[in-house]
This record gives sequence, C-alpha cells and structure tokens, in this order.
Amino acid sequence: MPILGSKADQSAIRRILLATGLGAIFGFQSWWLAEYGFAVSIPWYGLAWVLLSHVSLGFSVGATAGFTPWWKRGLLLGLVFSIPSAFGALALGLRWAPYGVAAITGGLVVGLLIALIADALFPRTRTSTDQPSPVSGRLLGTGNAKSEKCRASTTRQRLAEEKTCLEHLDAERAYRGDSGFGKTTEDRIVWSELLDLELQDIDEQVSRICQAAADASGPRSRMSNNSSKSRSK
Repeated sequence: MPILGSKADQSAIRRILLATGLGAIFGFQSWWLAEYGFAVSIPWYGLAWVLLSHVSLGFSVGATAGFTPWWKRGLLLGLVFSIPSAFGALALGLRWAPYGVAAITGGLVVGLLIALIADALFPRTRTSTDQPSPVSGRLLGTGNAKSEKCRASTTRQRLAEEKTCLEHLDAERAYRGDSGFGKTTEDRIVWSELLDLELQDIDEQVSRICQAAADASGPRSRMSNNSSKSRSK
C-alpha cells in the first residue's frame, strides 16, 4: 500500500539522518579523545578526515539497515572505515600500538553503537511487499520451523567445511614436521567462530528482551482499554 510505503520511507530517512548525526558526534568525540586523551596534535586535515570517516560510517550503517543484523553491520562497517584512520595515524608518525589499535577499536565500538541505537529507535518496518499472504500467515509456524532448519543446516555446513580445513592443516603440519605451519589460519577460523557464537548469543538475548517487553505491554494495554470502556459506560 502507498501509505505503508511512505511510512517506511520516512522511517528509513530518519534512521539515516540519526545514524549520520551520531557519526558526526562520535567523530568529534574521537578527535577530542585523540587531542586530550592521547595528547596527539591533529592537523586540520586530520580533523576533517576523522569527521568525514565517522559521518560516512553513520550514513552507511543507517542506509544498510535490514540487510544484516545490527551487530554484523556495525562490526563490518566499523572495521572498513577505521582501517584508513589507523594508516593515517601511521602517516602522522605515530606508532601502530597504541594509536593504530585504538583507531580500529574505536571504529568497531562506534559502528556497533550507531547500529544499535539506529535500529532500536527506527526499526525497519514491513512494507506491503514484505507482508506474508494469508496462506503463509496461517502456515507461519511451519515457515519459522523451516527457516530454523535451513539456518541450522547452513551452520552445520559451514562448520563441516572449516573442520575439513583444520584437518587438512593438521595433516600438512604433520607431513612437514612444522608445528607452526598454518597457525594463523587456524587461529582465524577458531576465533571467528567463537566471535560469531558470542555475537549470536547477544543478538538472541536482545530479541528475547524485546519480545518479553512486547508481551508485557500487551496485557496492560488491553486492561487500560477495558477500564476506559467501563468508565465511559
């Protein structure tokens, strides 16, 4: 419907404006932290770069809402926009540690915060093309079960592929007699899976909290409506 479409467009515009404004605020905060926390003298073009990168980060996070969960968008875009800032710190003659690490860590944190706040205040609304048909609505439980099975199957397939890769690394390590062969790849696989599991658990906890809040507000709203009707009578 056109009304639903216009509401979705307005929500998307507000989300993008909010995320962009948050990016500008966090950009000023990052500049202030570098100037007074790390005692780093940043030239005017460095300040412009910090502000521009944070504003671009906020705009990208707000514009890509709905494609992936908020924590994935926040981490990925935060990493993408913080790596150039880390190399900029090296160009100013600063050491990689702690300045480069601080730039990347700050970008990850800012990306997560912007994605969390923007998605919480302006969640992506369903349009007419997103709403299920009556038949699919009656079969919603079956659809959820199928989606859960599909997600579990995809996870098992990914874990099986990574297990095979680790087994190949172990076999090649034993063949070469080098205990350090492929250690970086092995650590990357293991730590990426651990991080994905932790973030998935956080996402599920946030979903449960939101669902519990929605369930708790439902009975109260019905009681208030009944009380208002009784008073009117």
